[in-house]
Amino acid sequence: MQELKQWKEFINRVLIESGEFENPKAEFNGDAEIETFKSIEQNSLTEIRVGYLKDNLLIYLHIFNPTVPGYNKYVEGEYFYKHNFSEDGESYGNPALEFNARNRNGILSILKNGLKGKEVQFVKNNKILKSKLYIAQYDLNFNYSYDFTERGFWNKIFGQKIDKMNGIEKREIELNKIFSGIK
Repeated sequence: MQELKQWKEFINRVLIESGEFENPKAEFNGDAEIETFKSIEQNSLTEIRVGYLKDNLLIYLHIFNPTVPGYNKYVEGEYFYKHNFSEDGESYGNPALEFNARNRNGILSILKNGLKGKEVQFVKNNKILKSKLYIAQYDLNFNYSYDFTERGFWNKIFGQKIDKMNGIEKREIELNKIFSGIK
């Protein structure tokens, strides 16, 4: 196999050769090139959005699906740091990942293992009003909460809790159903 030298060719090869994603659509946003990979599964709404910076750096890899707006909101501002996959105790560093074996293995692990956790949605009249995102596998008390209503700040704090409203339906979506990883 030919030695890969860039994030773009590495991610393209992994996703397209899996047979699960189409060739990406590319766009530019400032200094970033963003590629969007759509699933070839006809009923799937899952996309993988990948952001590259000049100098062969990977800024983010977001798995997006409109059926989990809480998860989408969570990853919206997430990006990689230089030491994301570092094993020597270093954390953070400059934004973006360099193209090296440790980082490639980290990205490959994300793509092969898929998403973990669940999103609990509170729905009324088929509209998601709130979601709680549980991604810490070993701590169910740790969650991110997202309010999708138009309520003002004070109403959110002192008004009726969405979970307690009449007519609320509670849905649980396992994130691995959205993306279980490439085969």
